[in-house]
Amino acid sequence: MVTTVEAVLAAALQAGYLNMSEVRRMMARAGSMPDDPTRLTRMRAAIWHELLARHGADHGLGIMLALNAGTHDFGVMGELVSHCDSLLDAYRIIGRYSRLLHPDIDIRATRQAGRIEIHYTLLRADQRTASGVLAAGQLWALTLLARLPRTMLGLDIAPLRMDVACPLPQPGPWQMAECVLGCPIRFGQKSYRLIFDRAALERRQRLETRPARFFLEELARRMLAEVPAQSDLSARVAESLHARLPSGQVSIGDVAGDLGVSSRTLQRRLAEDKNSFRDILDRVRRHEAERLLRTGQHTKNEISFLLGYAEQSVFAHARHRWAKSAPPQVKDYIKK
Repeated sequence: MVTTVEAVLAAALQAGYLNMSEVRRMMARAGSMPDDPTRLTRMRAAIWHELLARHGADHGLGIMLALNAGTHDFGVMGELVSHCDSLLDAYRIIGRYSRLLHPDIDIRATRQAGRIEIHYTLLRADQRTASGVLAAGQLWALTLLARLPRTMLGLDIAPLRMDVACPLPQPGPWQMAECVLGCPIRFGQKSYRLIFDRAALERRQRLETRPARFFLEELARRMLAEVPAQSDLSARVAESLHARLPSGQVSIGDVAGDLGVSSRTLQRRLAEDKNSFRDILDRVRRHEAERLLRTGQHTKNEISFLLGYAEQSVFAHARHRWAKSAPPQVKDYIKK
């Protein structure tokens, strides 16, 4: 499957930011990386850093390259999306298998009155990565998601709006994006998200049987199963915790029971991956807290309950701790 490293390089070649020899050199470096999600993430960051430095560009380059990416650059994921029955189905498929492209992102659709929001969240960012590099990568990803209806499904559907949490880039070629995407882009927002008309996303586009869909999903499932086991375990722990939060039953024993292992075995396997149950629970709660705070539809007491805290004071302490390490665009939400 084509990785996002290769997709970025192909787009940079198409846009004239790299020549073929430079692309081959960078792809050789990427190809020599071991099958390790952490090191591959650093490789992606290094490529973005080199592209930005080479052209004296800022994070707006992420949008520009995404406008030059071809649908053929995304391998099985691109093919699978092209066989979806609706746009909402396509976004759900991407969310389900997004770890094939990047192990640390979360893409999910949420229904609101008359609209559907597609949220893109970077779950873990290497603190050593420059903010401009992170922003370029996030703009690349969200712009690709905004292009999906027309480029992969051939639908004349555009987002109502694209919100991004980074500041406005300097003027440049990226500014054509609003015309290409058919929607306004708002910078300096609280999250990375696309907002669509709900009826457009839910409308079925194809009603005939599509046998290739079943083959491609099975292929994607098998490829996902090849993601290193410990990362998969951490993701399964996070998924169990997310479902259990409102009940408050979020002990390691509760989750171990869901996964069919003992508490001691779960603790040991997480430790082997330099992870811990407590850290995963904290990340899940933090991510969900930020999402609930952004909606503005819940009181602090309600959010504390939905996160499984026994007392609101514990939630308040957690918010204070999270705010210390949060990026500026998120810090205000956490502090409220």
